[in-house]
Amino acid sequence: MAEPGWYEDPHRGGGRRWWDGQRWSEHAIPPPPTSPPGVVPPPPGAPSGGTAPGGPAGPTFVPAPGDLTPAMRPAATTPSAPGTSRPVTSGAAGGRSSRLLPVLLGLVALIAIGGVVALLLSGDDADDAEAPLATGTVTAGEERSFVVDDGGEWELVVEAPGGLLVIDARGADDFDPVLTLFDGDGREVATNDDRSSQQQERYGGGTFDALIEQEVPAAGSYRIVITGFAGQGGSGQVSFPVVGG
Repeated sequence: MAEPGWYEDPHRGGGRRWWDGQRWSEHAIPPPPTSPPGVVPPPPGAPSGGTAPGGPAGPTFVPAPGDLTPAMRPAATTPSAPGTSRPVTSGAAGGRSSRLLPVLLGLVALIAIGGVVALLLSGDDADDAEAPLATGTVTAGEERSFVVDDGGEWELVVEAPGGLLVIDARGADDFDPVLTLFDGDGREVATNDDRSSQQQERYGGGTFDALIEQEVPAAGSYRIVITGFAGQGGSGQVSFPVVGG
């Protein structure tokens, strides 16, 4: 099988046609009208004074039988004339990718920063939910609102002087609070679920409201915990009718 090159055109006498190594292509060079009889001009780019491959100075190429019909199909690639080269160009897709890369990196960085901020904020919320509310020194008549989740508890850390300490916890919307008092070392000092009739006469409130009357030996930090009876959730108010009396 002959090497790819320009050979005498088997379809149009006197011209040249490109042979790609397997079949005749659609690229052909017609003979110039002014050429003397029997002289075939060289293809574009060929050295002057030379002869085309397969011309009179070399072996004549004869295609194999059956190659004439496939020769009319377009070649897989368009050959360039001898002595010429096609410039290399960069694709548009490559240019777009290089421009999109900084944008994508910026979006990834923003998403990462947002995730870190959200994590920090959620961590702060969790710490605030778990930490007791420190109010400092309480005085008689102070009142706080509380909310107890189902199966949860609400707590308050206070500084109280020595003497009588009264803690009055009242539930809203039939909520039944359970009240417990702890000292600074975490020991339980007193607990109450339902107040007595005497306490109702003295401080008011309903039967299912909780109330603690406790003498504390000295000033210090105390923790008040409110839960719901049988683990129920609800809300209400806790007040301090007497502090250090």
